[in-house]
Amino acid sequence: MKSTFLLFVLFFISSQFSFSQREIGSYIHHAEIGPLIGKLNDDNRINLSFQTFHGVQIDYHNRVGFFVGLDTYPGFRLMPLGFGWRHELNPAKKYTLNFALDVGYGTSWLEKREIENNREAWYEGGGMVAPAIGIRKKSKKGKHSFTWMLGYKRQHAASFEGFGTIGRPPIGGINLGFDSVLEESYIFNNLSLRWGIVF
Repeated sequence: MKSTFLLFVLFFISSQFSFSQREIGSYIHHAEIGPLIGKLNDDNRINLSFQTFHGVQIDYHNRVGFFVGLDTYPGFRLMPLGFGWRHELNPAKKYTLNFALDVGYGTSWLEKREIENNREAWYEGGGMVAPAIGIRKKSKKGKHSFTWMLGYKRQHAASFEGFGTIGRPPIGGINLGFDSVLEESYIFNNLSLRWGIVF
C-alpha cells in the first residue's frame, strides 16, 4: 500500500513541471485517478487505478503519447504501459466532450516471485485496452483542465504455481525446472471512473 501511495504522489508532483501550452507540438501531461469496478468469481470488487499520460498536441483536437500507471487487483498489482490517444471535441470551449483510447500491456514488475523449497509462485500480466468518454473543463485562467471520464478497461493476467526440482529438464512441454505448473488465467472487465488534471 505504501508503494501505491508513493507512485500516486510522484504522478501528481511530476505534473507541476509540465507546460500548459496547447500549440501544435507542445507537451501534454494528463494525470488520472479512480476506481476500477468489476467482478471476480461472482464477487463484486472495487480496485484503485492511477495513470499518467505524456503526449504531444498533434493538431487542434488530438494528442498522442504514452502512458504508465498502477492498477490494484485482488492479491496483486499490475503496471500498465502503452500508447494513448486523446481527443477534445471543442477545445476552445470551457466545457467539451473528451475521448480517450489506451492500448498496451499490464506488467507484473511490482510483484515478487515467491520461492519456497520446491515451489515457486508468480504473476504475469497481459494485454489491455481502455476506451473512455467524458467531460473536460478548463480552469478559470485556462492554464490547466479537469477531466471526468467513464470508460471500460479490459486487462489480461495470469498466476502461476510451479512444483518440482529446479534444474530438471522439461517434461512434456512443462516449464524448465518444474514437474508441474498450475496456471490460472484472468480477464478483468472493468468499468472505470477517472478524475484527472491536464497540464
